[in-house]
Amino acid sequence: MSSETGSSLSTVWHRYKQFRNESYATPLLLGIIFGILIVLPALLEVSIAGYSLGTRVSLGMLIVTLVWAYTAQSWNIMSGFTGQFSFGHAAFFGLGAYGTILLVSNYSINPWIGMLVGAVLAALYGLLIGVLCFRYDLRGHYFALATLAFAELLRFIINNIGALGGASGFIKPLPREYADGPGLLAFQFSTDLPYYYVILAFLLIVTTVAFVIRNSRFGLYLFAIREDENAAAAVGIPTFKYKLSAVAISAFFTAWAGAFWAMYFDTIRPDTVFDLLINVEILLPAIVGGLGTVIGPILGSFIVTPLSEIARQSLDLPGTDRIVYGLLLVLIVLYSPKGVVSWPKRLADLLGWQDSPTDEDAVDETHN
Repeated sequence: MSSETGSSLSTVWHRYKQFRNESYATPLLLGIIFGILIVLPALLEVSIAGYSLGTRVSLGMLIVTLVWAYTAQSWNIMSGFTGQFSFGHAAFFGLGAYGTILLVSNYSINPWIGMLVGAVLAALYGLLIGVLCFRYDLRGHYFALATLAFAELLRFIINNIGALGGASGFIKPLPREYADGPGLLAFQFSTDLPYYYVILAFLLIVTTVAFVIRNSRFGLYLFAIREDENAAAAVGIPTFKYKLSAVAISAFFTAWAGAFWAMYFDTIRPDTVFDLLINVEILLPAIVGGLGTVIGPILGSFIVTPLSEIARQSLDLPGTDRIVYGLLLVLIVLYSPKGVVSWPKRLADLLGWQDSPTDEDAVDETHN
């Protein structure tokens, strides 16, 4: 690299630093990301030099990617903001799925109402978990194991109760059984494209909620708890109340994804919506993208899910996606614990573009 090129890139980096420290930077970046996501389905068919993105990426893959981006954003509100690492969000995901499909199948209640009912049930279950765990001051890996135990307990209960479908689960009813036919009201569509924009709208909602929390006094208290809970309590922050609030909000929105899953796929079973791997698929994008950031879960999902799907299709080997998950998790934990959002700063450090180790204008990747 020539000295002129290096100087130009260094100038670009310093301008980027100044931009990232502006209050409008994250909303602008999110606007660009969502603008790209809005037109992304149309870009699948665009051919450049004989190559089309649609040959490797399908609309169905994008939908699943958005689902995990959404759940990672929801999980991040609790685990990324407060540091209470949950390994049991499959419980909330499954409650959203079952709450929706049960009411639709057995009582012909509109799935949008079922989604809200499932979300409230998930929030209440989250509060139960929180009260029991926080009452006995479970933290770190003990809290993570406790959340996993509660998720597995719920899977076992539903798997063994015939009235809840048992191990066979439920088949999604036809739209004409509870509505006038396919459409937004029925939460069922004839093609995948409407599903894409529904889950994109969900992602926009939860990202807005995460951004508002992140930049509010509520969020400040959550991050204070994450950094040092004892110190936060010592200065008068009611840590128990704020941790419970974060759990309830996270569980409520995670259940929306479960409802979407139930209406997108034809069947749901306990071993699909409460599966242990669901927990990994929920949390991994946030870890890869950047814990405690707003942009990180979205970026992480668009790295993790397409890579795992492409690897699985290319190698035609069962379990390839799980191998990719494991490799990504190990690599991120070892070499980039702050996630993808920290890569620009790490690259600048590597190339010597920082003014000094204590540069006051340095980008704080947690602003993302």
